[in-house]
Amino acid sequence: MTRVQIGRLSFALIEGDLRGIALDGVEVLRRLSYPVRDSQWGTLPAETLAEAVAQDGGHWTYHRRFAGRGGVFDGSLRAEVWAEPGGARLRLEVEMSAPADLAVNRAGFTLLHPLRGVAGQPLRVTHADGTQRDTHWPLRISPAQPVFDIAGLAHEVAGLGVEIRMSGDVFEMEDQRNWSDASYKTYCRPLRLPLPYRLGPDHPVRQVVDITVTGRGTAPTGAAAGAAVPVAGVVPQVAVAAEPGLTTAAARAGYAGLPLLLRVRADVETAVLADHAGGAVTLEVILPEGASPAAALARLAARCAAAGLVPARVVALPAPYMASHQPDGPWPEGPAPMDLLPALRAAFPGVPAGGGVFTNFTEFNRCPPDPARVDFMTYGTSAIVHAADDLSVLETLEALPDIHATAREWAGDRPLHLGLCAIAMRSNPYAADCLPNPRHERLAMVRDDPRQETRFAAGFAAGVLAAATAGGVASVALCMTDGPLGGQAGGRFRPVHHLLRFAARLAELPARVRMGAEVRIATAGGTILANLGGDEIALPAGARGRVICAATEAAAARDGDWACGPALALGGVRLAPLDVALLEGDMGEDA
Repeated sequence: MTRVQIGRLSFALIEGDLRGIALDGVEVLRRLSYPVRDSQWGTLPAETLAEAVAQDGGHWTYHRRFAGRGGVFDGSLRAEVWAEPGGARLRLEVEMSAPADLAVNRAGFTLLHPLRGVAGQPLRVTHADGTQRDTHWPLRISPAQPVFDIAGLAHEVAGLGVEIRMSGDVFEMEDQRNWSDASYKTYCRPLRLPLPYRLGPDHPVRQVVDITVTGRGTAPTGAAAGAAVPVAGVVPQVAVAAEPGLTTAAARAGYAGLPLLLRVRADVETAVLADHAGGAVTLEVILPEGASPAAALARLAARCAAAGLVPARVVALPAPYMASHQPDGPWPEGPAPMDLLPALRAAFPGVPAGGGVFTNFTEFNRCPPDPARVDFMTYGTSAIVHAADDLSVLETLEALPDIHATAREWAGDRPLHLGLCAIAMRSNPYAADCLPNPRHERLAMVRDDPRQETRFAAGFAAGVLAAATAGGVASVALCMTDGPLGGQAGGRFRPVHHLLRFAARLAELPARVRMGAEVRIATAGGTILANLGGDEIALPAGARGRVICAATEAAAARDGDWACGPALALGGVRLAPLDVALLEGDMGEDA
């Protein structure tokens, strides 16, 4: 990462992308990138072949030549930035081609607009024919694209005027909070056009983006700036997820006493149900396509009875709804999710029956359940739908409060019992399956993300739990029992396992929550403190507990009860980035 300052403008240059573009400290663009996405929406890895940076006073230039891994495409970027008396100007030009026709769903500029100072504010859109329209940035999360046919955008952020002009393609916008990205995204090519399309010798890409920022920024402070301020809430029940084929029944023993979210097909065998019987089990049932809801769910209920599995809650979803569909359809033939409720209630009388989705909030927002007909609502999140670098993953935590607030508007007084909310994908509603990751890299839309094995996943889970606590969520699954999304693997316990076990002790306790680079969940029964930022955090005098850090990871990996062991004196210990402290008592900031 290279930090760049030109006059009043600053940004970071990271792997050829401009990130955190700010004037007077006010963020006006979160990221300006130019990805190539394949026909399954996977982001094709690009490698830098050559780059050059020059700065002459108030003029900065950057040239980059790049290529897709294996030479599947190539391209160049030229970026220029000028400091001007009234502010700053940026001009970026990208060119891309491929030696042979390459099927892509996207190739070209993607602009991520921040939420802070933008959500709900006025927006002027210039269309390709030169006409203009006044609208607003969405306040609550928009299930559909809020703006189409974009050639230019103009708006204000904290006293700054931002004008963006684009050429070389037609752009449109989506509300990326649907996928837990903390941004609005302006992208090409419009989704209404046929996909995939060709990038190749006869189908190159050449696009230009001009950005002008003027005025004097009034960078807000405190709560208005999004600075972490304590929020009151109640810690949700913490659950662990399981699914035949992804997890093993034996691994559940490491989570005795914790609620289990068990996902099965309606035709699952009795032996599988017996392996997971006992304790509080929520059944997430996938109804195979073409099956009769009444008959299939009645047979499932009989198998549950034979297996000794008495579900605490049930929710069912037709298999075609495991895929994503646009808000205006077309929708799958056959029963819709709400059509399964009568059969679900008949099969499991007296058991709370829910509605929602087993994938991302995106699909929930596009096909929300009827609160008058369900007893609870559910959805999940994944942090790597669009981007998989560490910064982007941590930024998704910023979007979770908006997700839960939007869901709460749909749910009314119905509780939110969430599914798995993790870094990696459990299933992929946008393609046939999660994408392969043979090199175990940080890639979008994969199931086996390398961070699951590290403190990063524990810190991320602390952020998820903090947002759920502040957002009035009743329960949430922070990991699976084992497997690629699990808290354990190969007989060893990952850091997220210990976070989960400790967090379960705090369930249903009143809490004071701080979110941001420092995540803190303080209750009378204990405190979770995670460092997700760059500066060390000193633990207060008198602090006692355990710290998940580089020095303790090996011991913790061998002992599933490590987090519940004797508390250690930790006063004055400093948490490095991605360290997580599990502390006795209420260690709020006034402790």
